[in-house]
Amino acid sequence: MDRSDELTGQLALIHPDLATDPARKAGQVGIITGAELEYEIIYVGFGRNGNGIYGTDAVLILKPNEQITQSLREHQAELSLNDYKALFQISLLQELKPSTANIKTAMSLALQSETVRNFSMRPVEEALGLRRDQQVQR
Repeated sequence: MDRSDELTGQLALIHPDLATDPARKAGQVGIITGAELEYEIIYVGFGRNGNGIYGTDAVLILKPNEQITQSLREHQAELSLNDYKALFQISLLQELKPSTANIKTAMSLALQSETVRNFSMRPVEEALGLRRDQQVQR
């Protein structure tokens, strides 16, 4: 199966801090309608509100639930109560019934803070292994 086929039909969040966004959809949830991974391009549809073309680093998808729950366990003491609650809710929404409505709700919760977004979402390029993690070691 083509890697771009894995993405088609998935709900995605356009990075809310996107500097340049001709489609003006930053922070909105849409559906991935296609991808040209060799050019690092993702096509996202927003229903009646049009379409957008984004780089693989600007389109965020939810991390697997196992990663979110592991982060909750490992970083519980570091998280604020609100961030912990939001991450816990995201985890529950994914675990109990991963419907379109629940995934949209989870993505909305991820917008509450940068911490919640970083613990619960990842760019498409990271999910597909199109780039190496460039995080600074602490």
